[in-house]
Amino acid sequence: MKQHVRDTTIDTISSRCPECGKPITSVIVDQGGKVYQRPQCSCHESTGSLIFSDADLYRRLDEWNKLVFPDAQQAAPAHGLACDCATASHNEPCLAVIDITNRCNFKCPVCFAEATGDGNHYFLDTKLVGKMLQSLLDRPVPCRHIQFSGGEPTLHPEFPGILRTARELGFTHIQAATNGSRFVNPDYAKLCEDSGLHTLYLQFDGVNDEVYLQLRGQRLLDKKIAAVNNVEKTNMRIVLVPTIASCVNVDQLGPIFQFALEHSSHVTGISIQPAAHVGRVEVADETSEPFNLATMAREFGRQTGLTRFPDDWFPLNSISLISRALDRVRRDATIPPLSDAHCSLGTFFYVDDNNKPFCLSSFFDLDRFFRSMAEITPDADRGIIERQISRIRQFGRLSRCFDKRKAPEGLTFQRMLRSLEGWEDKSKGRSAGWFRRGFNGIFVAGMHFMDARSYNLRRLKRCIIQYVATDGQLIPFCNYNAGARLRSAEELTRLENDSSPRPTGCGHADGAVVQGDQPMQAD
Repeated sequence: MKQHVRDTTIDTISSRCPECGKPITSVIVDQGGKVYQRPQCSCHESTGSLIFSDADLYRRLDEWNKLVFPDAQQAAPAHGLACDCATASHNEPCLAVIDITNRCNFKCPVCFAEATGDGNHYFLDTKLVGKMLQSLLDRPVPCRHIQFSGGEPTLHPEFPGILRTARELGFTHIQAATNGSRFVNPDYAKLCEDSGLHTLYLQFDGVNDEVYLQLRGQRLLDKKIAAVNNVEKTNMRIVLVPTIASCVNVDQLGPIFQFALEHSSHVTGISIQPAAHVGRVEVADETSEPFNLATMAREFGRQTGLTRFPDDWFPLNSISLISRALDRVRRDATIPPLSDAHCSLGTFFYVDDNNKPFCLSSFFDLDRFFRSMAEITPDADRGIIERQISRIRQFGRLSRCFDKRKAPEGLTFQRMLRSLEGWEDKSKGRSAGWFRRGFNGIFVAGMHFMDARSYNLRRLKRCIIQYVATDGQLIPFCNYNAGARLRSAEELTRLENDSSPRPTGCGHADGAVVQGDQPMQAD
């Protein structure tokens, strides 16, 4: 294969050919300061695909991987996985996902699930959902964070009952990936809160209807705003989830953050998802550079003026250093986010009483903090007094990362740590009086899911977001939706075994499912 003169090889990975799907080796190269993945397939020649628009940042993320995985191992061995090692993660899930239906009341031009309101569809039996939830609790390290997805999960006629089941089983974070259409009804929002829903993972692509016309095929802004307003009448929280496509809505990063800021009492985060070539994608522009995490970080700073590139951006797996340190101090066992550094990139803002945002790294030395966390040692063999002295010393070392002069008024190091604890433990962030004890904040992160052109087995084996199949298997997100595309086989099984009654309506008084502005009768 012809080699470019300026190319520098960064890495060699196990992958799949984007044309025929067979296992191959791919080379990661620095070409003129940008990173490309070039498949080495004996049957198909490829010039490669751009996966990262800044090679220096890509290498910086490699350094984080070395810190998080100091032994250069993929991750801890998987426990009780029934699926083949080539399609499994070596991690326990930090968040598990259950698709409870493939039915949707939208038909978006961009949809990795290819969900529609047409043709065959299923609604998972509630008893089966209960078994799938229990399988997560029966794992060696129980997973208590669950996201219900689809399709549109709120179309399931027993969705409130499913929420109650998850709550009764003891799940501490219950989330719905939703287009928000049913939350336009305030009574439905209240019903979901009463049933146990904690967070809406809300599709939110921008603040003008031109964006929604291109990405979703209809005007939706008024409905999105109505859904947010209704959730603000409850104790639920919202994570805004924009799918960003080149030449469509890259310019919406700043406006979306401004919207989040205006609703920061309930909007706790923005989860930015670069559009991947998976499922149904009708707005792909092959002439433009694919939107990726490096572009996201640079563009966010340019549009908001609130972050420096790349200094204020950290991979999600850096948080695992905090989790590890807390485990050592508390002698506890949690599930740290041991994802690959190239899967995600984020930054955090504190918001003062005047709704002014402060980037955490502008007054807190995050790099030093994370590395100090990595150095915290277990104290299980020490006496009580010795353990307390050790913790005081470690606390003092960490507090030196905090610059009170640059911090928002009223934020102390202790209060900041309390806020971080509320971010780690979602139930604390929803508790009564939280805003007096903690401090308002917004987490902004991008998660770049793989497609056929960026498939990387190392990233797959470090996956922390995993789907639950009906037989209890756990499937990494990017193998469920890309790579082996195991979603197709799983949905076929569900359709063949579906004996659930066809609802006369999905909770609407008129027995209709909403299709944009027009009602569509349910089957």
